[in-house]
Amino acid sequence: MVKSFFLLSLAVVPVLVPLRAPYFGDVEERATVEIGKVPLPQLPPQQWKILRQQQGADHQTLRIDVKLGVGRGRIYDLRVLHGTGYPDIDQTIVNWIQTKWRTAAWFEGDQAFAVSFDVDPALQRVVFRKLGET
Repeated sequence: MVKSFFLLSLAVVPVLVPLRAPYFGDVEERATVEIGKVPLPQLPPQQWKILRQQQGADHQTLRIDVKLGVGRGRIYDLRVLHGTGYPDIDQTIVNWIQTKWRTAAWFEGDQAFAVSFDVDPALQRVVFRKLGET
């Protein structure tokens, strides 16, 4: 079963944001623990320009869901579960996560997690999707 990371939703995007994972220990059910601080994916200006051109005047926010494994501070086995419809953008986001994300070394994880992003061409930003949004 793929678990979801719990992510802090932010109006102003900082350089690093907390990445939280479910914790099912002796504390209350549905607790989370911070397993690292990660940079949000960035797209190069040329990709934003192409995306805006392809969408025309109707700049819609796109969603991408990525499956990943976490173990001993490393991210591995990345796979797009639900893409934006633009494979080059999906691949840029996957590459960003693969090269720039690390977790706390103590977090072994060793299971599959999912993380969701909103890709907003109008604002030229990629942000974590808020929990509960479809």
